[in-house]
Amino acid sequence: MSAYTIALRGRQRAEQDMPDTVTVQHQTGTSTDQETGAVTPTWSTVYTGKAKVQQSNPATTPTTIGEASVFVGQLTLHLPASVTVVQSDDLVTVAASVLDPDLVGRTFRLRGPAHKTYLTARRFPMVEVSG
Repeated sequence: MSAYTIALRGRQRAEQDMPDTVTVQHQTGTSTDQETGAVTPTWSTVYTGKAKVQQSNPATTPTTIGEASVFVGQLTLHLPASVTVVQSDDLVTVAASVLDPDLVGRTFRLRGPAHKTYLTARRFPMVEVSG
């Protein structure tokens, strides 16, 4: 069996293991409030569909950042390999999560590219965006 065939089968399997639903938005520009001068980003939805949120390397000891001790882990968004419109700095909001209802409504910013020759899923590192 060729690596190409294995990758195609891997894509099918990866999509079967994506129980969450997300909406991904890309910043299209900004708008300025004429009275206050406040600049607000404008967004366009580029993808709504299946996904999986993973946390790899969960921290077991705190990391000191400035004067705070925080636990740092790597969050990763998995999307179907066929999704090509998503890119670094896009915002992701979890619309539904069958297995972790605490994810619903959370918003994350994607970091880094998701390219690979034998890609079975697009995997984006991400960070949570606070309220």
